[in-house]
Amino acid sequence: GTSIKGKTRVYPTGAKLLKADLSQAANSAIVWDKEMKEYYERKRKEGKAYGVVLNAVKFKLVGRMFAVVKRGTPFVELMTYKK
Repeated sequence: GTSIKGKTRVYPTGAKLLKADLSQAANSAIVWDKEMKEYYERKRKEGKAYGVVLNAVKFKLVGRMFAVVKRGTPFVELMTYKK
């Protein structure tokens, strides 16, 4: 049968706060992280809208976070090894 409890809900307040924090982190990364800044500038020169590029930077940050957790090692900037 079906549960009498009903469906679980995702509360939008938490998601909004997380998205806001991630947006702030992305803006900070664009200013202070050389790799992210170059990526941001390259995409903007390609004609991408600010919001589209900001979302791409957010996605890259989330990818970095998951990699750090999965590997169990601190983040190492790759730009130092590319030279």
